[in-house]
Amino acid sequence: MRFSQITGHTDIVEKLREMVDNDRMPNTLLFSEQPGCGALALALATISYMFCKERTAGDSCGHCPQCSKTDKLVHPDIHFTFPINTSTVVGKDKRAEIEAFYPLWREIAISNPYFTEQQLYKKFGIENKFGNISVNEANGIIRKLSLSSYEGGYKVMLILFAERMNQEAANKLLKSLEEPNEGTYYFLISQNPDRIIPTILSRCMIIEVPPVEQKLLQEKIGKDFGIGEEDAVIWAKYAAGSYGKALELIEAENSGNEYFNTFVSLLSLSIKKDMAELLDLGGTIAGWGREEQKEFCLRALETLRKIHAMSIGVEQIAYSPASEAGKLKKLSGYLNKDIYVKGYEYLNDALVCIERNVNPKFIFCDLCNRFYYKA
Repeated sequence: MRFSQITGHTDIVEKLREMVDNDRMPNTLLFSEQPGCGALALALATISYMFCKERTAGDSCGHCPQCSKTDKLVHPDIHFTFPINTSTVVGKDKRAEIEAFYPLWREIAISNPYFTEQQLYKKFGIENKFGNISVNEANGIIRKLSLSSYEGGYKVMLILFAERMNQEAANKLLKSLEEPNEGTYYFLISQNPDRIIPTILSRCMIIEVPPVEQKLLQEKIGKDFGIGEEDAVIWAKYAAGSYGKALELIEAENSGNEYFNTFVSLLSLSIKKDMAELLDLGGTIAGWGREEQKEFCLRALETLRKIHAMSIGVEQIAYSPASEAGKLKKLSGYLNKDIYVKGYEYLNDALVCIERNVNPKFIFCDLCNRFYYKA
């Protein structure tokens, strides 16, 4: 990954470049972002620039041996840690060591450095659970960074979704973060830094990665997907500056968007007062993995927002592609106006319950029941 491949964030790129050029890179750097805004891409480009021996025009060259290894994520002095759990594809009988996930990690990070946490879990075969960074991974970090550099230069540890460190792991890393060995650098990426313990945050230089400017995102979407200007504008607005979200939305649209269709069915059955079918649908959702259930609720919130916008005559902020707009416009004519406020409440309550590991049958039976009476 090189700086030239990053869309937007020119001020952050310049700041990172200057820190490397002037040998002022902090030992612990935390990139904070909303999902898909480019923190991982910025971190990988910075690491590549640090290791490159033939930097050209303020960027890594892309062809020296160091760049070749960093681009393939196989440099022996660059290490990666991310949330894991028991997997259906890796170490099926018990939780595998993190090294077993590296081939899958390389595949997704190289093909799409804007991936979401759910996409990572799906790739790893752990989508039915939340991943976490345990004390075992923390011990591995300390062990790897205690060794001498293989190539006599920097040593880097990139910790993805650092908020998934449990308390024991976070405490284990404190001293290493506070007093890293010379030439050792930590790159932390978080989409929810409030969940990282304050003692770790206090040791980090924090870089806030904002959403990508809409015009730039629109151009990139149009170029990458061969989409016409009108649809590119809709997707760019809908994604709210997140290239990762734009990718996910477009892929979901192309694949039929199961979450969208399921929520539309939930609303339709609620309007028709078909409780039997509605509860069957709730049972289907309850059988999904937890991350899928979370994603369903998040997509449902966004769909409800679109319908609300249409119901009050401001379709221009619904940001709905043509394939969705007809269905949503029709629903907006039948739904009780109270459902918009109450529906947000119901879906957010469901998200809280999913995070707390409440039985999903209870969560989605209750959700369907609530929509039945309010729609």
